Amino acid sequence: MINNIIDSIRECQIQSGVGYSFSRNSGGTTLSIKTQTKQPSQNVAVCPFTPTAVAVTGGFDVSFSIGTVNQVLPSNIFDNPTVAGVTTSGRTYFYIKCNTDGKMITGAVIEYDTSVRTEPETTVDVAPPEFNILIATMSTYGEIESTIPCSNISAKIYPTIQEDNDTFVAGGRNYKQYYNWYM
Repeated sequence: MINNIIDSIRECQIQSGVGYSFSRNSGGTTLSIKTQTKQPSQNVAVCPFTPTAVAVTGGFDVSFSIGTVNQVLPSNIFDNPTVAGVTTSGRTYFYIKCNTDGKMITGAVIEYDTSVRTEPETTVDVAPPEFNILIATMSTYGEIESTIPCSNISAKIYPTIQEDNDTFVAGGRNYKQYYNWYM
């Protein structure tokens, strides 16, 4: 019986393990955390929407690392590659096209284009139903670079202009408020 009690007590004692050591001496008990050494490849963090281009016959296959826009994952982020067979006779622009309900982002998809897309028209009382975020550009030689900071994307609605109403209503708002999306 006493042997079982002693065995149970010993099982509860802290012992040295991976990443730390445990020692007792006349001065007390010491717990030492060992310094972790990592290989250089383990220290490399991949930013959201980091582009990768691979040359294929007739163009490039381009894919992006996982990222979100207002915590919405683009629907084609796991397609491998995300954008297949991009041919470059000029600069290529990669966008996240976001669909909204005028207040929140409801969906997103990665697309590419050979021209710069224009900003959406501002609208009265709600933000536009869709907008584009430029995430990367690629030269004719396949050199690709990210155009966003190393973080997931956050988009907000912001007021752009106020315009006087044609008619004034007592107690009502005497202007029209227009909105757009801001990153």
